Amino acid sequence: MTHPTKNQERESLHPTVLFVRSRQRLGKVPLRVKLLQGFGTIPGQHKDWAFNTLLLLYYSQILGLSATVAAFALALSLVIDAVSDPLVGGLSDNFRSSLGRRHAFMLASILPTGLSVYGLFQPPQDLNQTLLAAWMITFTVLTRLSFTFFSVPYAAMAAELSEHYEERTTIMTYRIALGWLVGVIFIFCMYSLMFTDSPEHSNGLLDPRHYAGFGLLLSILMMGWMSVTTLGTLNQVPYLPQPTKGLPPVRLASLLKQTLSALHNRNFRLLFLATLLSAAITGTGQVFDIYMNLYFWQFGTDDIRWFSFALLGAVLAFVSVGPLQKLLEKHQIMIYAMTMLMVMAMLKVSLRFLQIWPDNGAPNLLPILVAHASIMAYGGSLVLIMFASMVADIVDEQEHLTDMRQEGTFSAGVSLAGKSTTGLGLIIGGLLLDWVIAIPVGATPEAIPADVVIRLGVVDGLLVPAFYLIPILLIRNYRLDRHQLSRLQHNIRRRRHPALDHDA
Repeated sequence: MTHPTKNQERESLHPTVLFVRSRQRLGKVPLRVKLLQGFGTIPGQHKDWAFNTLLLLYYSQILGLSATVAAFALALSLVIDAVSDPLVGGLSDNFRSSLGRRHAFMLASILPTGLSVYGLFQPPQDLNQTLLAAWMITFTVLTRLSFTFFSVPYAAMAAELSEHYEERTTIMTYRIALGWLVGVIFIFCMYSLMFTDSPEHSNGLLDPRHYAGFGLLLSILMMGWMSVTTLGTLNQVPYLPQPTKGLPPVRLASLLKQTLSALHNRNFRLLFLATLLSAAITGTGQVFDIYMNLYFWQFGTDDIRWFSFALLGAVLAFVSVGPLQKLLEKHQIMIYAMTMLMVMAMLKVSLRFLQIWPDNGAPNLLPILVAHASIMAYGGSLVLIMFASMVADIVDEQEHLTDMRQEGTFSAGVSLAGKSTTGLGLIIGGLLLDWVIAIPVGATPEAIPADVVIRLGVVDGLLVPAFYLIPILLIRNYRLDRHQLSRLQHNIRRRRHPALDHDA
């Protein structure tokens, strides 16, 4: 006579139960697990720095591709990637395997991601504009698509590790803290050791010889971090929700339906729209970041590397987020942090135009702007932590409403909003660079016209940040606090285990 497994026993408790954990965690998530899970945010940090800081500069200023075309290539890859995110999220939400819902996809993505990153920084020499644009589009798309099969299941797994309101924030804090710490070390080392200045190139970022080696190193590092997190968290699969036999088979139509159903959730819809707008603003601003450091503030790579120490602001965020969450709800912390970011971003350039900041080249300008960047890092880190933790809470609300656990769909839906509109922001940024700001190709900081510098500062430092007011107003309408979450989680547990009602 065979005995039912734990999963079979749990599935028999209630016919509508679609997801179960084969093992219930006693106590908190171990520190080792939080660290191993946190390492998975590092490859995304490496990739984002390369894409947001170097790629447009490399293809436009060094290889000679039009900034508009290069920005369009980046935007197109983001849009394609954004469309794939909810499909991968829904697929992993419903996937059954011996490795659970997430880890099979994460493993399969490692090698394709590494090869695609390597190819992106190895374009053949003497390509014309059309072929160079095609090369850039192909490898940006391949990089983003292959990495999606890691990043979407990874983000969903983070939301599944704990059901506790405050511990979820702790898990997200470890993720962002590790990403910041290792990311800062990586960036500082790249500026200090890889993109060094030389007699031929006064700014190492404009030296084409550095980029092939950087692409190889980036590929190796990303594959290494992805492997550490994937293999290191395999033993957590029994603690994560897995589909029961009551869940219908995975079909494209059902994936699309589940993705659209997420927008029926009011709180998710607000977060989705806020992300949509924030990403468009951020995408536009990202285009200008490296141009501002090179041409507006006239910093060399030896100067730019010190902005890595904005990490101090992020560390303060990691330390203060716990006490803040005891006083405020998550969406309130996000509103205050976003408001601070908007005001500080506008203040930075305003103080230059008001001639309050020291002149370019003055020894005290760099420390002042590094301190400013630390304040921005503090606010940005709080926003990221709260954002990820709020998504995990909304997943519980969605299960309460629909019986479905859609960590992957929700994470991917927000990612879709972010990537698609960041792509739009990149196109807008590229057009502004070519047609409004009009930075000459190959221009050195010393030779750039003064009117170009002024236009760059006005667009990046005043106009773009002002639009952050819209997502701030949206988040004000978010409604899911700790007390509401506790009540609906209690109802979910009773639904999974009807015996609790009898015992009560």
